[in-house]
Amino acid sequence: MIFTAFIAGSLFYWNFRNAFAFIGISLLLVFNVLDIGHLIAFAHLELILFLVGMMIIIGFLEERGLFNWFIPIILKPFVTRPFLLIGILLLLGTLMAALVDEVTSILFMSVLMLKVLDGYGISGRHALPYIMFLVFTTNIGSSALPVGNPIGVLIAFGAGLTVMDFLRWTFPIAIVCSLVTTVIAVIYLKRTSSLSPAQKGVPAGSHLKLEEIPLTRDIRVAALIFVLVIAGLILQNHLEGYFGLDKNILLLGIPLSMAGVVLIVNREKAHTLVERVDWYTLLFFLFLFAGVGSLNYVGITDKIASLVLGSGGDLLTTMLLVGGITSILTPFLDNVLAVATIMPVVKALSGSVPLAPVWWIMLIGGTYCGNATIIGSTANIIAAGMVEKKGMGSFSMLDWMKIGVPISLLTFGIAFTLLYIQVIV
Repeated sequence: MIFTAFIAGSLFYWNFRNAFAFIGISLLLVFNVLDIGHLIAFAHLELILFLVGMMIIIGFLEERGLFNWFIPIILKPFVTRPFLLIGILLLLGTLMAALVDEVTSILFMSVLMLKVLDGYGISGRHALPYIMFLVFTTNIGSSALPVGNPIGVLIAFGAGLTVMDFLRWTFPIAIVCSLVTTVIAVIYLKRTSSLSPAQKGVPAGSHLKLEEIPLTRDIRVAALIFVLVIAGLILQNHLEGYFGLDKNILLLGIPLSMAGVVLIVNREKAHTLVERVDWYTLLFFLFLFAGVGSLNYVGITDKIASLVLGSGGDLLTTMLLVGGITSILTPFLDNVLAVATIMPVVKALSGSVPLAPVWWIMLIGGTYCGNATIIGSTANIIAAGMVEKKGMGSFSMLDWMKIGVPISLLTFGIAFTLLYIQVIV
Protein backbone atom coordinates (compact mmCIF):
# COMPACT_ATOMS: atom_id res chain seq x y z
CA MET A 1 0.00 0.00 0.00
CA ILE A 2 2.83 2.41 0.86
CA PHE A 3 4.62 1.68 -2.42
CA THR A 4 1.38 2.06 -4.39
CA ALA A 5 0.73 5.44 -2.75
CA PHE A 6 4.31 6.48 -3.54
CA ILE A 7 3.93 5.62 -7.23
CA ALA A 8 0.38 7.00 -7.58
CA GLY A 9 1.32 10.26 -5.87
CA SER A 10 4.35 10.66 -8.11
CA LEU A 11 2.27 9.93 -11.21
CA PHE A 12 -0.69 12.22 -10.50
CA TYR A 13 1.27 14.98 -8.77
CA TRP A 14 4.47 14.87 -10.82
CA ASN A 15 5.83 18.19 -9.54
CA PHE A 16 5.81 16.74 -6.01
CA ARG A 17 7.39 13.40 -6.96
CA ASN A 18 10.43 13.84 -4.75
CA ALA A 19 8.24 14.77 -1.80
CA PHE A 20 6.33 11.49 -2.25
CA ALA A 21 9.67 9.69 -2.66
CA PHE A 22 11.08 11.01 0.63
CA ILE A 23 7.88 10.28 2.54
CA GLY A 24 7.38 6.88 0.90
CA ILE A 25 10.90 5.63 1.67
CA SER A 26 10.62 6.92 5.25
CA LEU A 27 7.39 4.98 5.78
CA LEU A 28 8.86 1.81 4.24
CA LEU A 29 11.72 2.04 6.74
CA VAL A 30 9.48 2.85 9.71
CA PHE A 31 7.15 -0.10 9.04
CA ASN A 32 10.08 -2.50 8.46
CA VAL A 33 9.11 -3.12 4.83
CA LEU A 34 12.68 -2.12 3.98
CA ASP A 35 15.91 -1.77 5.95
CA ILE A 36 18.85 0.57 5.39
CA GLY A 37 21.14 -2.13 4.03
CA HIS A 38 18.67 -3.21 1.37
CA LEU A 39 17.76 0.42 0.60
CA ILE A 40 21.37 0.99 -0.40
CA ALA A 41 21.55 -2.35 -2.24
CA PHE A 42 18.37 -1.68 -4.25
CA ALA A 43 19.16 1.99 -5.03
CA HIS A 44 21.25 1.09 -8.12
CA LEU A 45 24.04 3.54 -7.29
CA GLU A 46 25.95 2.26 -10.32
CA LEU A 47 23.20 3.65 -12.57
CA ILE A 48 23.04 6.95 -10.69
CA LEU A 49 26.82 7.41 -10.93
CA PHE A 50 26.80 6.44 -14.62
CA LEU A 51 24.20 9.11 -15.35
CA VAL A 52 26.12 11.71 -13.33
CA GLY A 53 29.26 11.04 -15.37
CA MET A 54 27.44 11.12 -18.71
CA MET A 55 25.53 14.30 -17.82
CA ILE A 56 28.81 16.07 -17.00
CA ILE A 57 30.35 14.89 -20.28
CA ILE A 58 27.32 15.89 -22.37
CA GLY A 59 27.20 19.27 -20.65
CA PHE A 60 30.84 19.81 -21.61
CA LEU A 61 30.21 18.82 -25.25
CA GLU A 62 27.28 21.22 -25.46
CA GLU A 63 29.22 24.04 -23.79
CA ARG A 64 32.10 23.61 -26.25
CA GLY A 65 29.68 23.72 -29.23
CA LEU A 66 30.43 20.27 -30.69
CA PHE A 67 26.83 19.59 -31.75
CA ASN A 68 26.32 23.09 -33.18
CA TRP A 69 29.41 22.55 -35.35
CA PHE A 70 28.51 19.05 -36.49
CA ILE A 71 24.84 19.34 -37.45
CA PRO A 72 25.04 21.98 -40.26
CA ILE A 73 27.71 19.90 -42.00
CA ILE A 74 25.27 16.98 -42.23
CA LEU A 75 22.14 18.94 -43.14
CA LYS A 76 23.37 21.55 -45.61
CA PRO A 77 23.49 19.27 -48.72
CA PHE A 78 19.76 18.48 -48.32
CA VAL A 79 18.41 21.99 -47.70
CA THR A 80 16.59 22.20 -51.06
CA ARG A 81 14.80 18.86 -50.54
CA PRO A 82 12.56 19.55 -47.54
CA PHE A 83 11.00 16.15 -46.90
CA LEU A 84 14.31 14.36 -47.37
CA LEU A 85 15.78 16.84 -44.91
CA ILE A 86 12.96 16.14 -42.43
CA GLY A 87 13.59 12.40 -42.80
CA ILE A 88 17.29 12.88 -42.13
CA LEU A 89 16.49 14.95 -39.04
CA LEU A 90 14.24 12.16 -37.73
CA LEU A 91 16.96 9.56 -38.27
CA LEU A 92 19.52 11.89 -36.76
CA GLY A 93 17.29 12.00 -33.68
CA THR A 94 17.61 8.20 -33.51
CA LEU A 95 21.40 8.36 -33.74
CA MET A 96 21.71 11.22 -31.25
CA ALA A 97 19.52 9.42 -28.71
CA ALA A 98 21.67 6.29 -29.03
CA LEU A 99 25.00 8.10 -28.67
CA VAL A 100 24.13 10.61 -25.94
CA ASP A 101 20.70 10.16 -24.34
CA GLU A 102 17.04 10.77 -25.15
CA VAL A 103 16.82 13.98 -23.08
CA THR A 104 19.86 15.67 -24.64
CA SER A 105 18.79 14.46 -28.07
CA ILE A 106 15.22 15.78 -27.91
CA LEU A 107 16.32 19.12 -26.44
CA PHE A 108 18.89 19.67 -29.15
CA MET A 109 17.05 18.12 -32.10
CA SER A 110 13.76 19.91 -31.31
CA VAL A 111 15.50 23.28 -31.50
CA LEU A 112 17.12 22.26 -34.78
CA MET A 113 13.84 20.92 -36.20
CA LEU A 114 12.02 24.16 -35.32
CA LYS A 115 14.80 26.19 -36.90
CA VAL A 116 14.53 24.18 -40.13
CA LEU A 117 10.71 24.39 -40.15
CA ASP A 118 10.83 28.12 -39.58
CA GLY A 119 13.04 28.41 -42.63
CA TYR A 120 10.28 26.72 -44.64
CA GLY A 121 7.56 28.93 -43.15
CA ILE A 122 6.16 26.28 -40.76
CA SER A 123 5.51 27.50 -37.21
CA GLY A 124 3.06 27.36 -34.31
CA ARG A 125 0.67 24.41 -34.15
CA HIS A 126 1.64 23.36 -37.69
CA ALA A 127 5.05 22.32 -36.36
CA LEU A 128 3.65 20.00 -33.67
CA PRO A 129 3.37 16.83 -35.84
CA TYR A 130 7.04 17.17 -36.81
CA ILE A 131 8.07 17.38 -33.15
CA MET A 132 5.88 14.39 -32.32
CA PHE A 133 7.52 12.18 -34.96
CA LEU A 134 10.92 13.39 -33.77
CA VAL A 135 9.99 12.16 -30.29
CA PHE A 136 9.04 8.79 -31.79
CA THR A 137 12.40 8.22 -33.47
CA THR A 138 14.23 9.55 -30.42
CA ASN A 139 12.56 7.02 -28.13
CA ILE A 140 13.24 4.17 -30.55
CA GLY A 141 16.89 5.23 -30.88
CA SER A 142 17.30 5.39 -27.11
CA SER A 143 17.08 1.58 -27.01
CA ALA A 144 20.02 1.10 -29.37
CA LEU A 145 22.78 1.65 -26.79
CA PRO A 146 22.76 1.64 -22.98
CA VAL A 147 23.62 5.35 -22.78
CA GLY A 148 20.47 6.26 -24.71
CA ASN A 149 17.98 5.75 -21.91
CA PRO A 150 18.11 5.28 -18.12
CA ILE A 151 16.31 1.95 -18.49
CA GLY A 152 19.02 0.78 -20.90
CA VAL A 153 21.67 1.48 -18.25
CA LEU A 154 19.48 -0.14 -15.60
CA ILE A 155 19.08 -3.31 -17.68
CA ALA A 156 22.77 -3.35 -18.70
CA PHE A 157 23.91 -3.36 -15.09
CA GLY A 158 21.11 -5.65 -13.88
CA ALA A 159 21.62 -8.26 -16.61
CA GLY A 160 25.38 -7.86 -17.09
CA LEU A 161 25.00 -6.73 -20.71
CA THR A 162 27.74 -4.89 -22.60
CA VAL A 163 27.67 -2.22 -25.30
CA MET A 164 28.63 -4.91 -27.82
CA ASP A 165 25.53 -6.87 -26.76
CA PHE A 166 23.40 -3.82 -27.54
CA LEU A 167 25.12 -3.38 -30.91
CA ARG A 168 24.42 -7.04 -31.66
CA TRP A 169 20.77 -7.17 -30.56
CA THR A 170 18.93 -3.86 -30.22
CA PHE A 171 20.91 -1.46 -32.44
CA PRO A 172 19.93 -3.12 -35.78
CA ILE A 173 16.31 -3.44 -34.65
CA ALA A 174 16.21 0.24 -33.67
CA ILE A 175 17.55 1.24 -37.10
CA VAL A 176 14.90 -0.83 -38.91
CA CYS A 177 12.05 0.52 -36.75
CA SER A 178 13.30 4.10 -37.06
CA LEU A 179 13.40 3.77 -40.84
CA VAL A 180 9.82 2.44 -40.82
CA THR A 181 8.70 5.29 -38.55
CA THR A 182 10.49 7.85 -40.73
CA VAL A 183 8.83 6.58 -43.91
CA ILE A 184 5.41 6.74 -42.22
CA ALA A 185 6.21 10.24 -40.95
CA VAL A 186 7.19 11.54 -44.38
CA ILE A 187 4.07 10.06 -46.00
CA TYR A 188 1.82 11.46 -43.25
CA LEU A 189 3.45 14.91 -43.26
CA LYS A 190 3.29 15.15 -47.05
CA ARG A 191 -0.47 14.60 -46.88
CA THR A 192 -1.18 16.89 -43.93
CA SER A 193 1.52 19.58 -43.99
CA SER A 194 1.81 22.83 -45.93
CA LEU A 195 5.52 22.21 -46.43
CA SER A 196 6.26 22.26 -50.16
CA PRO A 197 9.39 21.74 -52.23
CA ALA A 198 9.18 25.15 -53.92
CA GLN A 199 7.18 28.33 -53.60
CA LYS A 200 6.74 30.95 -56.34
CA GLY A 201 9.71 29.68 -58.28
CA VAL A 202 12.06 30.06 -55.31
CA PRO A 203 13.87 26.85 -54.32
CA ALA A 204 12.67 25.50 -51.01
CA GLY A 205 14.96 26.30 -48.16
CA SER A 206 16.74 29.11 -50.00
CA HIS A 207 15.92 31.30 -47.00
CA LEU A 208 16.97 28.59 -44.54
CA LYS A 209 20.38 29.42 -43.12
CA LEU A 210 22.51 26.64 -41.67
CA GLU A 211 25.69 28.53 -40.89
CA GLU A 212 28.82 26.44 -40.59
CA ILE A 213 30.87 27.08 -37.45
CA PRO A 214 34.67 27.18 -37.65
CA LEU A 215 36.49 24.16 -36.24
CA THR A 216 38.09 25.71 -33.16
CA ARG A 217 40.45 24.15 -30.62
CA ASP A 218 37.59 23.87 -28.12
CA ILE A 219 35.53 21.86 -30.61
CA ARG A 220 38.50 19.60 -31.40
CA VAL A 221 38.99 18.83 -27.72
CA ALA A 222 35.25 18.14 -27.31
CA ALA A 223 35.29 15.84 -30.36
CA LEU A 224 38.26 13.93 -28.95
CA ILE A 225 36.48 13.46 -25.60
CA PHE A 226 33.33 12.26 -27.39
CA VAL A 227 35.26 9.76 -29.54
CA LEU A 228 37.16 8.41 -26.53
CA VAL A 229 33.95 7.90 -24.54
CA ILE A 230 32.11 6.14 -27.37
CA ALA A 231 35.13 4.01 -28.32
CA GLY A 232 35.71 3.09 -24.68
CA LEU A 233 32.11 1.99 -24.19
CA ILE A 234 32.14 -0.04 -27.41
CA LEU A 235 35.43 -1.76 -26.47
CA GLN A 236 34.40 -2.08 -22.82
CA ASN A 237 34.01 -5.87 -22.83
CA HIS A 238 37.35 -6.47 -24.59
CA LEU A 239 39.19 -4.08 -22.26
CA GLU A 240 37.72 -5.78 -19.19
CA GLY A 241 38.87 -9.15 -20.48
CA TYR A 242 42.35 -7.84 -21.33
CA PHE A 243 42.91 -6.26 -17.91
CA GLY A 244 41.13 -9.03 -15.99
CA LEU A 245 38.39 -6.76 -14.64
CA ASP A 246 34.95 -7.79 -13.46
CA LYS A 247 32.06 -7.52 -15.91
CA ASN A 248 30.71 -3.97 -16.48
CA ILE A 249 33.39 -2.30 -14.34
CA LEU A 250 34.33 -0.10 -17.30
CA LEU A 251 30.69 0.62 -18.17
CA LEU A 252 30.81 2.75 -15.02
CA GLY A 253 34.54 3.50 -14.97
CA ILE A 254 34.74 5.10 -18.42
CA PRO A 255 32.03 7.78 -17.86
CA LEU A 256 33.38 8.59 -14.38
CA SER A 257 37.02 8.84 -15.49
CA MET A 258 36.18 10.92 -18.57
CA ALA A 259 33.95 13.16 -16.46
CA GLY A 260 37.00 13.74 -14.25
CA VAL A 261 39.08 14.62 -17.33
CA VAL A 262 36.35 17.02 -18.47
CA LEU A 263 36.32 18.78 -15.09
CA ILE A 264 40.10 19.21 -15.30
CA VAL A 265 40.01 20.46 -18.91
CA ASN A 266 37.17 22.86 -18.13
CA ARG A 267 38.31 23.64 -14.60
CA GLU A 268 37.13 27.27 -14.77
CA LYS A 269 33.54 26.06 -15.23
CA ALA A 270 33.78 22.77 -13.32
CA HIS A 271 31.23 23.90 -10.72
CA THR A 272 28.81 24.87 -13.49
CA LEU A 273 29.10 21.48 -15.18
CA VAL A 274 28.40 19.67 -11.91
CA GLU A 275 25.47 21.97 -11.15
CA ARG A 276 23.97 21.21 -14.59
CA VAL A 277 23.51 17.58 -13.59
CA ASP A 278 19.81 16.87 -13.10
CA TRP A 279 20.14 16.04 -9.40
CA TYR A 280 16.40 16.36 -8.81
CA THR A 281 15.63 13.55 -11.26
CA LEU A 282 18.54 11.40 -10.10
CA LEU A 283 17.39 11.65 -6.49
CA PHE A 284 13.91 10.52 -7.56
CA PHE A 285 15.42 7.56 -9.44
CA LEU A 286 17.42 6.54 -6.37
CA PHE A 287 14.35 6.44 -4.13
CA LEU A 288 12.23 4.87 -6.86
CA PHE A 289 14.62 1.96 -7.27
CA ALA A 290 14.84 1.49 -3.51
CA GLY A 291 11.03 1.54 -3.29
CA VAL A 292 10.69 -1.04 -6.05
CA GLY A 293 13.32 -3.14 -4.27
CA SER A 294 10.99 -3.35 -1.27
CA LEU A 295 8.71 -5.56 -3.41
CA ASN A 296 11.58 -7.98 -3.76
CA TYR A 297 12.45 -7.64 -0.07
CA VAL A 298 9.00 -8.84 1.04
CA GLY A 299 8.77 -11.55 -1.65
CA ILE A 300 6.11 -10.03 -3.92
CA THR A 301 8.26 -10.23 -7.06
CA ASP A 302 8.87 -13.97 -6.48
CA LYS A 303 5.12 -14.53 -6.35
CA ILE A 304 4.60 -12.59 -9.59
CA ALA A 305 7.42 -14.59 -11.21
CA SER A 306 5.71 -17.81 -10.15
CA LEU A 307 2.51 -16.64 -11.82
CA VAL A 308 4.44 -15.86 -15.02
CA LEU A 309 6.03 -19.32 -14.99
CA GLY A 310 2.67 -20.89 -14.21
CA SER A 311 1.27 -19.46 -17.43
CA GLY A 312 3.37 -21.83 -19.49
CA GLY A 313 7.01 -21.27 -18.74
CA ASP A 314 8.33 -21.40 -22.31
CA LEU A 315 10.45 -18.56 -23.69
CA LEU A 316 7.91 -17.23 -26.20
CA THR A 317 5.15 -17.01 -23.59
CA THR A 318 7.48 -15.34 -21.11
CA MET A 319 8.62 -12.80 -23.72
CA LEU A 320 5.02 -12.03 -24.63
CA LEU A 321 4.02 -11.60 -20.98
CA VAL A 322 7.00 -9.47 -19.91
CA GLY A 323 6.99 -7.44 -23.13
CA GLY A 324 3.22 -7.04 -22.99
CA ILE A 325 3.13 -5.95 -19.33
CA THR A 326 5.99 -3.48 -19.86
CA SER A 327 4.33 -2.11 -23.00
CA ILE A 328 1.01 -1.60 -21.21
CA LEU A 329 2.52 0.02 -18.11
CA THR A 330 4.96 2.31 -19.94
CA PRO A 331 2.45 4.69 -21.61
CA PHE A 332 0.84 5.44 -18.26
CA LEU A 333 3.69 5.13 -15.72
CA ASP A 334 6.70 6.43 -17.71
CA ASN A 335 9.17 3.80 -18.88
CA VAL A 336 11.55 4.11 -15.91
CA LEU A 337 8.73 3.39 -13.47
CA ALA A 338 7.48 0.49 -15.59
CA VAL A 339 10.85 -1.21 -16.06
CA ALA A 340 11.97 -0.64 -12.47
CA THR A 341 8.76 -2.37 -11.33
CA ILE A 342 9.09 -5.38 -13.68
CA MET A 343 12.86 -5.84 -13.41
CA PRO A 344 12.87 -7.79 -10.11
CA VAL A 345 10.29 -10.17 -11.62
CA VAL A 346 12.60 -10.90 -14.55
CA LYS A 347 15.52 -11.53 -12.20
CA ALA A 348 13.34 -14.01 -10.29
CA LEU A 349 12.87 -16.00 -13.54
CA SER A 350 16.60 -16.84 -13.62
CA GLY A 351 17.18 -20.52 -14.33
CA SER A 352 13.67 -21.09 -15.69
CA VAL A 353 14.08 -19.58 -19.18
CA PRO A 354 16.96 -17.92 -21.09
CA LEU A 355 16.83 -14.37 -19.72
CA ALA A 356 18.68 -12.40 -22.42
CA PRO A 357 15.70 -12.22 -24.85
CA VAL A 358 13.42 -11.31 -21.94
CA TRP A 359 15.68 -8.39 -20.97
CA TRP A 360 15.73 -7.18 -24.59
CA ILE A 361 11.97 -7.29 -25.05
CA MET A 362 11.48 -5.45 -21.77
CA LEU A 363 13.85 -2.72 -23.01
CA ILE A 364 12.04 -2.55 -26.35
CA GLY A 365 8.61 -2.40 -24.70
CA GLY A 366 9.80 0.31 -22.33
CA THR A 367 11.19 2.53 -25.11
CA TYR A 368 9.04 1.87 -28.19
CA CYS A 369 5.72 1.92 -26.31
CA GLY A 370 6.65 5.14 -24.56
CA ASN A 371 5.52 6.70 -27.85
CA ALA A 372 1.89 5.80 -27.17
CA THR A 373 1.09 8.73 -24.85
CA ILE A 374 2.52 12.13 -23.93
CA ILE A 375 3.67 10.86 -20.52
CA GLY A 376 5.15 7.58 -21.74
CA SER A 377 8.74 8.82 -21.74
CA THR A 378 10.85 11.66 -20.41
CA ALA A 379 11.52 12.83 -23.97
CA ASN A 380 7.77 13.15 -24.60
CA ILE A 381 7.26 15.29 -21.49
CA ILE A 382 10.22 17.53 -22.29
CA ALA A 383 9.10 18.08 -25.90
CA ALA A 384 5.52 18.84 -24.83
CA GLY A 385 6.72 21.33 -22.24
CA MET A 386 9.08 23.00 -24.70
CA VAL A 387 6.42 23.71 -27.35
CA GLU A 388 4.05 25.05 -24.70
CA LYS A 389 6.76 27.33 -23.34
CA LYS A 390 7.41 28.67 -26.85
CA GLY A 391 3.70 29.51 -27.22
CA MET A 392 3.17 27.02 -30.05
CA GLY A 393 0.11 25.44 -28.46
CA SER A 394 -0.06 22.09 -26.74
CA PHE A 395 -0.39 18.46 -27.73
CA SER A 396 -3.77 16.85 -27.22
CA MET A 397 -3.51 13.45 -25.53
CA LEU A 398 -6.15 12.07 -27.92
CA ASP A 399 -4.44 13.45 -31.04
CA TRP A 400 -1.11 12.11 -29.83
CA MET A 401 -2.55 8.65 -29.15
CA LYS A 402 -4.20 8.50 -32.58
CA ILE A 403 -0.72 8.36 -34.07
CA GLY A 404 1.38 7.23 -31.11
CA VAL A 405 -0.55 4.05 -30.34
CA PRO A 406 -0.43 2.65 -33.91
CA ILE A 407 3.27 3.56 -34.20
CA SER A 408 3.97 1.85 -30.87
CA LEU A 409 2.07 -1.31 -31.81
CA LEU A 410 3.63 -1.50 -35.27
CA THR A 411 7.24 -0.92 -34.18
CA PHE A 412 6.91 -3.17 -31.13
CA GLY A 413 5.50 -5.93 -33.36
CA ILE A 414 8.35 -5.55 -35.84
CA ALA A 415 10.94 -5.47 -33.05
CA PHE A 416 9.45 -8.52 -31.29
CA THR A 417 9.46 -10.49 -34.54
CA LEU A 418 13.05 -9.55 -35.42
CA LEU A 419 14.22 -10.33 -31.89
CA TYR A 420 12.50 -13.73 -31.78
CA ILE A 421 13.87 -14.69 -35.20
CA GLN A 422 17.39 -14.00 -33.90
CA VAL A 423 16.69 -16.13 -30.83
CA ILE A 424 15.43 -19.21 -32.69
CA VAL A 425 17.83 -19.09 -35.65
